[in-house]
This record gives sequence, structure tokens and C-alpha cells, in this order.
Amino acid sequence: MESYRDQMQEEGQVVEVRGGLALVEAVQSEACASCGARDACHALGGDRQRVVRALNPVGAAVGDRVLMTMPRRAVLGASFLVYMVPVLALLVGAVVGQRLGPAWGLSPTGGAVLLGLAALAAAWLALRIVSRNLGRRESFQVKIVRVVQKGEVDAVDQHSAGL
Repeated sequence: MESYRDQMQEEGQVVEVRGGLALVEAVQSEACASCGARDACHALGGDRQRVVRALNPVGAAVGDRVLMTMPRRAVLGASFLVYMVPVLALLVGAVVGQRLGPAWGLSPTGGAVLLGLAALAAAWLALRIVSRNLGRRESFQVKIVRVVQKGEVDAVDQHSAGL
């Protein structure tokens, strides 16, 4: 079992509960500030607020402020997959396409563009399949480990949460 310091931590507020899962609205924290990909996340539409699906073994309820964790190695591995695999596929595809383009009746540049984009598309499709499989593993899922502050849910919130 990994130690607590091998976990990335973030706080958020539970906005919905579905069985053993909770949807938690989280605001980027100190963990994001030290991440090397923080600028890329923001450039790709990563907002300061986001909703995270988390395992809910502690039974947190709508309105509760919770502490979530995820293994640091899982975050780093997922970041590598998301950011580096497409770039590497594009580069390898472009280099191979540049060399094979003339054999296909294309200019070296045309072959590089064509095969680079094809490799990028193939990497994107492969990542979608891999991410679905990894998302099912508990070691790659965000987990609520503690209720930091019990929330106060009024009747309107209870009705919208299906309670």
C-alpha cells in the first residue's frame, strides 16, 4: 500500500452522489501549482473549477467538503499518456512519412503531413481505449478519504440530488 505522501491530495465539495461514487466540484490547488503540465491544462481548457468523479467509501453526502487522493504515480502516468504519446506519434509519423512520401507519389513534406496526422489520429483513438480501461482500475481513480466539513443541504438541494 502506498503511503499518504505518495498521494496527490485535493479538496472539493460533493455536488452529487451516485451509489459508491460522488461528483465533487474541485478548485485547482497547490498540487496543480507544482505540476509541470499546469499551463498546458489551462491552455487546453482546464478551468480552475472542475467536477471530478471519485470513489466514495466514506459515505460523503451532497454539500460535504471532502479530501480526495489519487496515487502520484497514476497522475504522472496519465499525464505522460495524455501529453507525450500524441506528440511522439505525430513526430514518428512525420519522420516516417517524410521518408516514405516519395514512394507513395507524394512530396516528402506531403508524406510527413499525411502520415503525421494519421499517426496522431491513431494515437488519439488508442488513448481513448486505454483511458477507458485504466479508468476502471481503482489505482487510477480518485478516492474520497475524509469528510473535512459536513455540508448543510437544504430541501432544494436534496430534491436535485435525488435524495
